[in-house]
Amino acid sequence: MKLGYAIPVVGGAVSSAVGLGTYCRTLEELGYDSLWIGDRFITPVAPQTPYPGREQPYPPQMKRNLDPMLLWTVAATATSRVRLNASTLSTFYYEPPHLARLLTTLDVLSDGRLDVGVGLGWMQDEHDIARGADWHRRGRILDDLLAFLRAWWTTTPLSWDSEFFSIPPTHADLRPVQAGGPPIWIGGASEAAMRRVGRSGAGWLSFEGLPDGVADHLWSIARGEAEKAGRDPDALKTALRINLEADMTVDSLADSLKRYAEAGVDEAFVDPFAVFDSLEEMLDFGSRLIERTGRL
Repeated sequence: MKLGYAIPVVGGAVSSAVGLGTYCRTLEELGYDSLWIGDRFITPVAPQTPYPGREQPYPPQMKRNLDPMLLWTVAATATSRVRLNASTLSTFYYEPPHLARLLTTLDVLSDGRLDVGVGLGWMQDEHDIARGADWHRRGRILDDLLAFLRAWWTTTPLSWDSEFFSIPPTHADLRPVQAGGPPIWIGGASEAAMRRVGRSGAGWLSFEGLPDGVADHLWSIARGEAEKAGRDPDALKTALRINLEADMTVDSLADSLKRYAEAGVDEAFVDPFAVFDSLEEMLDFGSRLIERTGRL
């Protein structure tokens, strides 16, 4: 099982490109396989959407939000081996051609090390303010965007005309390093999300805490949808997000990671944002964790 670590996109840990570059480079040197970003655009003072899995208020770190694309850029320039992924990128906050250019540029800058994790998001307040689109149609909007990205990465000149946006014939000669474009991962725990994984995703972005029976049911939906689409279900991958909690120790987390590896999870990554305030503390935990686990 591959092991990843998160770049804090919220909170006060990141204060300079130099410090973030050192953080990313050190994680690569420690042996981590991937670095992960999240995406938080705004946090309302009086949110209407409950925070998943807990009562409001939201974690205080969410009052300070950094731009994930810029964090990815620093990570790409500071490293040479690790993959870069997102759990998850909020695609709704970008115009599709702008997002396509950003992701293609990042794939070039990282020499083809970019993966793109996307999802529908959970905070309707943020979606309504930032996008103004119909919350209940966001699944159809995402499907249209993913189809557009694949067209952008494989066709030039390109034109697009859908119910959501259109562009006239335009040159798209900036090609991604990865043939066909960066792999797209799909996050979510609904049947609709799993059908999306099966139809077009490289894999499923899951998260710790789903009951085994629920996770197995969802995964069977993705595999079945892949077969219907003429895709190899065995080629689908799983990545598991683990949000570090205050009561988690290195030993307890290492034991959990061993169980996940034995269960067939392809990759797990740890996000320490809620426990530590500084990059140095995050690195210390990450160093002790990988020393304890080795290569799983």
